[in-house]
Amino acid sequence: MELLLKFYTSRWALLFSLIVMVACGLGFSELQMRLGADIIDVLRGGYDADMVQERFLIYGEAGRALYARAALSLDVVYPLAYSTFFACLIVIGAVSSGARYLVIVPIVVALLDLGENVSIYLLLTNFPDITDAQIARASTLTVAKWWMVVLMLLVAFGQLFVRLTILAFGQLRR
Repeated sequence: MELLLKFYTSRWALLFSLIVMVACGLGFSELQMRLGADIIDVLRGGYDADMVQERFLIYGEAGRALYARAALSLDVVYPLAYSTFFACLIVIGAVSSGARYLVIVPIVVALLDLGENVSIYLLLTNFPDITDAQIARASTLTVAKWWMVVLMLLVAFGQLFVRLTILAFGQLRR
């Protein structure tokens, strides 16, 4: 764990992960434009069989194949990039040595996102022969991921806010 924490203190890891996040964001914009509708990963409230059916028909066969490839390529790189970026922010902003271990939050988010990607890939490649249970699993992972993303943002920016507040008040006392 110490080696991972040392990696997260690197400004290069922070910068590189930010660049990769931006590149992936551009890739997702292109993907959604080609699909003709939002990807289901972005549906924070989850989705049901009707929504999946509707979206997958809009995507068409070629779009579903494209989305499936992206789910196991672009959408694998993206969680690794954003989890690294936010883990770096948490470690850099940590106000105590114990607070650095909050990097577990972005790691959990990335794992949920990767699980969601596999579930969505299976939906895309097995459509129309998918079950309500498969849809429910993918939807649950999507909702859980988004709740954890909120937690990750609160932890990362909360740590930075506390760090900056401490620094500001430390400077005012001098």
